[in-house]
Order: sequence, then structure tokens, then C-alpha cells
Amino acid sequence: ESKWITGELARARVQQTRHQYSAIMVGVDTVLADNPMLNSRMPNAKQPVRIVCDSQLRTPLDCQLVQTAKEYRTVIATVSDDLQKIEQFRPLGVEVLVCKARNKRVDLQDLLQKLGEMQIDSLLLEGGSSLNFSALESGIVNRVHCYIAPKLVGGKQAKTPIGGEGIQQIDQAVKLILKSTELIGEDILLDYEVL
Repeated sequence: ESKWITGELARARVQQTRHQYSAIMVGVDTVLADNPMLNSRMPNAKQPVRIVCDSQLRTPLDCQLVQTAKEYRTVIATVSDDLQKIEQFRPLGVEVLVCKARNKRVDLQDLLQKLGEMQIDSLLLEGGSSLNFSALESGIVNRVHCYIAPKLVGGKQAKTPIGGEGIQQIDQAVKLILKSTELIGEDILLDYEVL
């Protein structure tokens, strides 16, 4: 019923965080589910480059990211070589970046290399769960910000922050070091460094 889980102050902090990064990235499933804008809504904010990790070019041409690509720089990273699909995005202002494949998906190491060549030197990953897992698995994550809202949802169909295959043994878990804890309104922000 409501798209807001965290409170207003935590959401404002996310806007501040977006302002600090060169780019912000989500997976195509987040685009399909939420139709996000991925811009910083702070006045006079530096706008991050918006990146969609979309292996098969499923991003709808009528989504907000594509429709505002001439206003906010937007990149779709894909492994698709379907020129007809690729060419549909270009007149709308979307840059399509064809990357190497890893398990039929965008190789995130290759994507990061290409982003670096484009002078994009920092990347905020806002999910979803499949992309979060892939990013952790590929070793490209060096920091985790975890917001905790005072709400319990649960359920068998509940969304989780990390999807994918998961780990087989607990000693294979990604290990974190807590750098700080902050109360933001009614929410808590945990800031971790990835080992």
C-alpha cells in the first residue's frame, strides 16, 4: 500500500548519499517493479549517472528512467547484442553499454572497468536483491549501508535485501566490520565496511 518503509529523515539521508556518488545503479527488476527516477532530489544537487543493469534489455521504453534520459544521464548495461533493441534507446538519450557476460548476465567486473573509463569513479548500488547478491559475489562492494525501520513485515513472499544463490556454508559469508551506527529519526543506519 505504501512505498515508504523508512521515515522522512532517513529518506532525506538517502538523497544526500546519492549526491555524493558519481553514479547510482539498480537492476532491471527494480525498474520493472518500482519505476524509479534515481535522481537526487536535493536542491542544486549534483545528479548521479543512472545505471540499469539489464542483461536482456527488458527496460521499458516508457519507464521514468528512459523518458527522462535527456535530462539525467542514463546508461543501460547489457550483454544483449540485439541491435534493434539497442537502437530503440539511443534517440531517447539512453547510452547502451554492452558488457562481457558472466553466467549470461552482465559481468560486473567488466562493467566497473567500463564505468571507470567513462570517468565514473564511485557507484551507489540500490539493488534489488539479485543485483546485490551478484555485486557481493563478484567482489565489487566495499561498503554496506543498512537502514532498519521500526516495522516487521515477514512472510514467505517477503523481499530480502540479498537474493541470488546465497551461500552454502556460513564460513563463506561476506564478512563486515561495523564502522558506525546512527539513529535517524525513528530509523537506524548501520554503516559497514566489507572485508
